[in-house]
Amino acid sequence: MISDKMSFADALKLAQENGYAEKDPTADVEGHDACRKICILASLAYGKHVYPDTVYTEGISSITPEDVEYARDWGGVIKLIGRAAKVGEDKIYAMVSPAFVSRQSQLASVEDVFNAILVRGDATGDVVFYGRGAGKMPTASAVVADVIDCAKHVEKKKLFGWEDSEEDYVVDHLDIETSLFLRFKTENPEATLKAAEELFGSARPLRRDGAPAWELAFVTPQDTERRLRAKLDKLLGAELLSLIRITDF
Repeated sequence: MISDKMSFADALKLAQENGYAEKDPTADVEGHDACRKICILASLAYGKHVYPDTVYTEGISSITPEDVEYARDWGGVIKLIGRAAKVGEDKIYAMVSPAFVSRQSQLASVEDVFNAILVRGDATGDVVFYGRGAGKMPTASAVVADVIDCAKHVEKKKLFGWEDSEEDYVVDHLDIETSLFLRFKTENPEATLKAAEELFGSARPLRRDGAPAWELAFVTPQDTERRLRAKLDKLLGAELLSLIRITDF
């Protein structure tokens, strides 16, 4: 069992012992595996090839127990999320990163070795596909299913796929609107919070038990990440310890 008080290194070791993470866990914990998956899903969904090197990818190795506690106070949990959506008529955005997910979301309850794909439709709303995504039996089952599928289509044409994409098909993640969870080390948390409220227009402070006097955490209002980061650079006298995006699904 993994506790939210467990260190990242201990949790990773436990996952490796149970066969849920590779001996070299880089692809798992740094988001590369999730990036490849969202590239395939986005290519199928929107009909153009999405290349991994065009997708901003951030892993979970920097997430701390403190961040988990603040997520709980916010009303949610932290999940590694791969996401893609259409932007206008001919572009998409795609990215992978840890994110705050509301307890009201169907993704919040995805635990242990389970994975979930959430599809948001204009008419259907949110639809979730859920199942085991790690371990020797689920992995072996998926491999055998792919081999059988290939064998069935040796002399048949599969009527789905995607075309190549333009160089700027995937827009910069910094131009996508989001809210940010920010955690700081500051000599004067009250003054820093006041300055943040002036810079961002508002700032929702968060609390956790046992927080040191120098710690400040809050959630920004929604804006493009580029504009939020530009304002963040003007917040003087505070050391940024954590930055996590907030989802709306």
